[in-house]
Amino acid sequence: MVKKILSLVFLGASIYANAQSFGIEANYGLNGSYDPSYTGATHFGAGITYDFNETFGAKIDFGSDKFEIENEARAAMLGVSSLKTGTQNTRITLQGVVNLSNLADDRAFYNKFNILAHAGGGLSILKSDIKDYPNTDHLFNVVLGITPRYQVAENFFVTLDASTLFNISQHYSFNGELAYTQAPNSFTGLMYNVSLGVAYKFGSR
Repeated sequence: MVKKILSLVFLGASIYANAQSFGIEANYGLNGSYDPSYTGATHFGAGITYDFNETFGAKIDFGSDKFEIENEARAAMLGVSSLKTGTQNTRITLQGVVNLSNLADDRAFYNKFNILAHAGGGLSILKSDIKDYPNTDHLFNVVLGITPRYQVAENFFVTLDASTLFNISQHYSFNGELAYTQAPNSFTGLMYNVSLGVAYKFGSR
């Protein structure tokens, strides 16, 4: 009987400890592409985080980015003065997270200000809004980023994230046009996000 009670106590303690390791985050801000060039406030992201310890962790996150770019060639083809076309990029990514501040100083985790780095990969769906094409691209993505964060209340943080994203085997440019008209060749699409966010860690630090 005592062993059963002790087992239940240890199980409860383990579940409680693991619950304290989880967190949630959300962010909104700028997204952009390099070719064709675009910047707009059309990024939204959210995620679930898990801390293995004070320095290393992981997260699974969702991102949504919309691109609307002036398409002069298609406007001329259709005989209109101005036309914007674009894509919707939706992704889910599994990433590793490292607290760079704590890596440099193992007491920095308890400071109000920390700098995190994150990197990982996942899947993306890129949809063109041009009706002439079969308009869905299924891609692998790679994400690299850095996130300064500041604790404003117990377990609650504001964040500023800057991330670069690579869409591997992309067939549409971010303006929605097929990148190659003669053959369905693919390329690596390069985009970025700069966003403000909030994060919450369950349990006490």
